[in-house]
Amino acid sequence: TAGIISARNRSIGLSRYEDFIQTDASINQGNSGGPLFDLNGKVIGINTAIIAPGASGSIGIGFAIPSNPASKVIEQLIKYGETKRGWLGVRIQQVTKEIAEVEKMDKPEGALVASVAEKSPADKGGIKAGDIILEFDGKKVDTMRTLPKLVAQTKVGKKVIVKIWRNQKLISKKVILGRLE
Repeated sequence: TAGIISARNRSIGLSRYEDFIQTDASINQGNSGGPLFDLNGKVIGINTAIIAPGASGSIGIGFAIPSNPASKVIEQLIKYGETKRGWLGVRIQQVTKEIAEVEKMDKPEGALVASVAEKSPADKGGIKAGDIILEFDGKKVDTMRTLPKLVAQTKVGKKVIVKIWRNQKLISKKVILGRLE
């Protein structure tokens, strides 16, 4: 195979922090965990998974974890012996076209807060169920899937600004990020 990249930011349902590179590189039990290189020989990903319906084997689509988020996890493992992911303490759901219309938003975007864990960073920061998170720490939350990745990659204990849509207005909340246990 050529290892041609056909998509980025793919989710295949393995975890909530997915951000896979889709490639036609042959990935199997022997070489998952190996590097995905660019044409300059630079590692850009870690070969991780394949699409294999039933017992028929791979259909030639592979997925690699991008090297940038992977290197953050590796640094934490070396430094602490474990990962330290940021924690906000919200359950979220997708903002549908219908929800966007009801909330008088220009388009469906962000992450709708379904519930807030008691005494969580979100709770202490004043985020409520029904809020729509549009921006986290200066980064746009275009879809629901974006938020868990942004939160997980943010340093534990960091004070972040969360921009939310509430009562048809954009407001900001300051949240001190906790640690996901």
